[in-house]
Amino acid sequence: MEKHRILVIEDNADTRRFLEAMLSKEFEVISAENAVIGIDYARNRSPSVILLDIMLPILSGYDACSLIKKDEKTKNIPVIFLSAKNAPTDITQGLTYGADDYIPKPFDYNELLARIKARLRKGNENVTSPILVGDLKIDPGLREAVFAGKKAQLTLTEFDILRCLASKAGSVVSREDILKEVWQEASGKTSDRTIDVHIRALRRKIPALTKHIISIYGVGYRYEK
Repeated sequence: MEKHRILVIEDNADTRRFLEAMLSKEFEVISAENAVIGIDYARNRSPSVILLDIMLPILSGYDACSLIKKDEKTKNIPVIFLSAKNAPTDITQGLTYGADDYIPKPFDYNELLARIKARLRKGNENVTSPILVGDLKIDPGLREAVFAGKKAQLTLTEFDILRCLASKAGSVVSREDILKEVWQEASGKTSDRTIDVHIRALRRKIPALTKHIISIYGVGYRYEK
């Protein structure tokens, strides 16, 4: 069975070697010491997941993530930030650049592995029928969200959260249930503040969703038709 390919973009040689050694037990690993080389690998070597540092030479991880998510060849590759910048504002900023997940350093390797596998499972899920809720159409097969006839450019995590809410339209979905569905085994170590950041991104990218995605204080969210 062909192994999934993980791209590590990390300038710290010790961290890069550690990730190469550990991840190579289960995956094919390619690595780059800066984002310029990393973006080239992303475009030409088709990784399944990208692990991306933020504080990089030449081009920052923020800018690299933005470029990866705007490129048709790479936009659907899950990006997980690994960064020593671990304040809540840093995590929020990282997710606004289009990252699918954010893990502060120092990190627990088992947690990282769980996050990677959660993203890989999302890519291998069985295709289900499109979800239609008013003007919103969610196509799990194409991983596309269309609102009022216009396709939205969403990250994989944004898409998964919107699909979760749309599939339960009219019902309150707790943050805990969103975490379990989107992050699966890694949900226990993922902050529910992360969901709020992604919800804000959804509302920004599809302004009309502001009146459809209703915040339920202290509980979660509800998608109203």
